[in-house]
Amino acid sequence: MAKEFDQESLRKYYLSNDIDFSWMEKPSQHQFRWRDISGRWMSSSRRIRDHETLLKAIKNQNPTDIYFSTSSWLNPIELPRLSDKDSPKPVLIDHLIVFDIDIPPFSIKNIEIARKIAVGLHLWISQNYDFELKNISFSGSKGFHLMYKDNDRSLFSIENLLEREKAVRENRENIVERVLSNGFEIDKKVTQDTRRIIRMPGTVHGKTGWKCHRIDFETLSMPFTSWLEIIPKHEQAIKIPKKAKRTNKKKVKTKSVKVPIQSEEITSLEVSNHLPGTKNRSALICWLPKSWGLPEQAIEKAKLMMEKEKMGSCGFWLSDDRILMICPRSISRSQLIKILNRNGLKRLSEELKNKDHYWTRISGVYGSSTGWEEQLEPINVLGKDLDISCSWQWSSAHLELSSRMGLNFEYDSSNLSGTEEPSLRAVVRE
Repeated sequence: MAKEFDQESLRKYYLSNDIDFSWMEKPSQHQFRWRDISGRWMSSSRRIRDHETLLKAIKNQNPTDIYFSTSSWLNPIELPRLSDKDSPKPVLIDHLIVFDIDIPPFSIKNIEIARKIAVGLHLWISQNYDFELKNISFSGSKGFHLMYKDNDRSLFSIENLLEREKAVRENRENIVERVLSNGFEIDKKVTQDTRRIIRMPGTVHGKTGWKCHRIDFETLSMPFTSWLEIIPKHEQAIKIPKKAKRTNKKKVKTKSVKVPIQSEEITSLEVSNHLPGTKNRSALICWLPKSWGLPEQAIEKAKLMMEKEKMGSCGFWLSDDRILMICPRSISRSQLIKILNRNGLKRLSEELKNKDHYWTRISGVYGSSTGWEEQLEPINVLGKDLDISCSWQWSSAHLELSSRMGLNFEYDSSNLSGTEEPSLRAVVRE
């Protein structure tokens, strides 16, 4: 965020600014999650049905960003991840069809581009689908959210819960393909993911200080500058720039002329796999290879590796279709090199041989013009039943790191190795 929100101002803001839940059919069937002022992700341990119950859930936690699940569940509390094969399958009751339209970087000019896309998309949806518009929001940053109810209930009557969710996801993927093929720029992951969360209307955007604000279609149809001044915002909100060069991700053919190129600086946070306070002990931290397939497939292969190598439970995080895995154990360097080689992670193995440790990215990346991208979302701690057969001690530092990143392990405090503070560094690359 551009300006640090102090805890007292956040607390007062949510105490004095009611959040409207009336547009949601059954808020208590949605999962609510938030990021607190330290950056840690948390999930509500109670059902939330209105502003009063939300205040009770976030009491003393001072969230900077509040989200809710696009799906409705029979029990949204402690909802297992899609990749969790150990827990009972949750009962999917409904799934909002959500379109997220973002045009970075943050500027009035780019928000106006996003507004025009949102108007066109809604008109096209109205002509091609029997969806009921439930909500339009200015996101508080680079664009807009359109949310629809699917009036066709056939998918939600499928008896097999796994097949039901799979069918809904496939249906949403087909919708996304049609939307994209008709020229509308959307974040396709938001629409097709049944486990997705989206910013709650009426809450503050933690990076800009502007409120994620509900509007009607009539307002959306007018130029952004004509209603900019009526958008609520936090007292520490940043000013929206008038113009900013739009990021173009497509490759453009140009004449072969040599010109100086100014690369964008990318900043991220990295952690060492070395256990502070030990001589040659390491934790296994890695991004699962792209060759292992989609996130669900990659996690399944990782679980096989965990069982084969007797690694015990491991934590998993999702970032832009890639999976980060952390095994917070105290493993001898020579043994970890062999494990990495046996499982096709040879680049890390070579780095560990040559440098005694290696660094791994554990945050999103911040671009000087694009802002934050590829943020990490905690999935779950998997393989808890494997802890019995694991003989390695726990890494104090990497248990602490995992906790800060939103996942807590069950461990024996008498079986710890190394000191508690992980070795972190901020890295700037071009």
